[in-house]
Amino acid sequence: MSKSMLIKILTGIALIAAVVPCFYFGGYFLQGLALAFAFLAAYETAGLFHFVNRWFMTGILFLVMAAVFYLPTKYFLVITSIFIVILFVIELLGKTESSQFVSFTFLIVMMVGLALDCLNLVYKNGGKQGFPIIIFVALACYVCDTMAYFTGVFFGKHKMIPHISPNKTWEGAAGGYFFALLVSMVYGLSYTELPRGLVIAGSCILPACAQIGDLAFSSIKRHFKIKDFGSVFPGHGGALDRIDSLIFCLMVFHALMIIWGLNG
Repeated sequence: MSKSMLIKILTGIALIAAVVPCFYFGGYFLQGLALAFAFLAAYETAGLFHFVNRWFMTGILFLVMAAVFYLPTKYFLVITSIFIVILFVIELLGKTESSQFVSFTFLIVMMVGLALDCLNLVYKNGGKQGFPIIIFVALACYVCDTMAYFTGVFFGKHKMIPHISPNKTWEGAAGGYFFALLVSMVYGLSYTELPRGLVIAGSCILPACAQIGDLAFSSIKRHFKIKDFGSVFPGHGGALDRIDSLIFCLMVFHALMIIWGLNG
């Protein structure tokens, strides 16, 4: 086993050991975890542009993510409207002629904020099943991520979207999808009280969403010519690198819960 792989595995174990108890206990532990990742995501997003002070920008982005996470849904339009104005003011004062700052910053911040809000809603609307439901979503996401990597390493031959992610293959994507579908479905049917139809739908849809999320954030990194958003997690990159797939899975599963009438 290579040193880089060992570091990747040890970091992964440490992350699981830190995150799972927060999911289990919920409440302030879950909120603290969400805010910690929001801060890291804000810092990494602020680092994509260099014409504005990074810490100043981190503060603004973190406040917006926290507002989307904490405030009732009825305030969402207020938050987004004010945020758009602030972004354009910063861009104009920075004397930049490109709207990339506004578009990419708004997109990333809204996705992270919405995903954290969906995390909270999925957990809350699940009632006493909040913890096993979050584990169900996480399994559909990260089993896909992990098995796509290993299937691609051993069997990958046909490149998927090389101009965005050169190492991803169709074989890896298929392997990750089917492993995640199987594991999440068995877990969901055995350890959650979710409706059978919702478990089956989630198991089929979420692994695909995980791969779309991964590729979506890879396209952003490719645009900015960076390998990772950060380096806070050795072997895994930054916070955004670690939750890119989960962001899409949380948003889509919350939508599925609403369709099934599990929205409080």
